[in-house]
Amino acid sequence: MNNKIIRFFNYESAFDFYTNKIKNMKQGSIKRSGIKKIAKPVLILSIIRGIENGTFRYNRFIFEDLERIYNDIFEQYTIIAQQSEKTNLTYPLYYLQTDEFWHLNFYNDSETRTASPSTAWVRKNVEYAYIDEELWLLLHNSDYRLRIKNFLIETKIRSIKENHSPLIKHFIGWLLAI
Repeated sequence: MNNKIIRFFNYESAFDFYTNKIKNMKQGSIKRSGIKKIAKPVLILSIIRGIENGTFRYNRFIFEDLERIYNDIFEQYTIIAQQSEKTNLTYPLYYLQTDEFWHLNFYNDSETRTASPSTAWVRKNVEYAYIDEELWLLLHNSDYRLRIKNFLIETKIRSIKENHSPLIKHFIGWLLAI
């Protein structure tokens, strides 16, 4: 893949903007442990891998294509991020919309809201997902793509363990006291 340079596009400003969005990205927690789920970061890493391997040549992400990559990446980071259960792709696919750089394109006359997105619901209603055009451009520059990938891994996957160590220690101490 070539390293595209778009004139008059401020890559550094776009990088700062999207890493801030990622840093503030809402993430659910695993009920038993309180550890943050890695589903949304894994979904973004799936887009990056799909760009790198040529699966995604356009800013249109089809559920089935995403699902294969997402499952591989989720498995890769399960132990590092202390994930006791795998999150189905339908959840980050649907809920990442709240972070304002991820969008869903719905089929005509389809439902656009649901309380609990299922695979059947996604296949019936979502034609494809896409990201902001500026993020798409940023991810097509190999240097910035690597920086975003590393940022995601360090701040949203590897740091999960570190952020919850005091909580786990406190919980173990509480259990020992009983």
